[in-house]
Amino acid sequence: MQSRLMSDAVVPARRGPHPSHGFTLIELMIVLAVVGMLAALAIPGYRNYVTRARVSEGLGLAQPVKYAVAEYYSVHGRLPDISPSNWMGVLGALGIDASSHSAAKGEYTRRIWFYNNADAPAIKIRYRGGAIDDQLVFLQARLDAGSIRWSCSAPSSDGVPERYLPASCR
Repeated sequence: MQSRLMSDAVVPARRGPHPSHGFTLIELMIVLAVVGMLAALAIPGYRNYVTRARVSEGLGLAQPVKYAVAEYYSVHGRLPDISPSNWMGVLGALGIDASSHSAAKGEYTRRIWFYNNADAPAIKIRYRGGAIDDQLVFLQARLDAGSIRWSCSAPSSDGVPERYLPASCR
């Protein structure tokens, strides 16, 4: 009878040669390596995305200037005369607040102004901060049978690098 009692006893189940008590150091190192590689790939892409958004701010702020120049051209049949001495008058003629020396400013946009060069009239946008600090984008005016067509580009010197420009400007 004694042998029968011994065989009915509950014996704890074996879990293998080593019981599990959490993650090993090598498993944690592998996870950290994977997270580090993902971060190394994601951070530069995020920075490019943020810089492209900053460029878009300036292009958005330039829209009222584009409309004002186009309206001035349709009413007067010519582009506004620009010289350093009459910039404030041009802003007023375009219907833009003349309280500053630029048509618009933003958090990342230092200055927006219209430049009436006989060969290449353009709205110029100068940026501030980050990878595009003190760099330019041009919205060039193309006069076409009584209307204006705008094309976006960056100058070869002091221009915003192409990788930060929206697709419409490349």
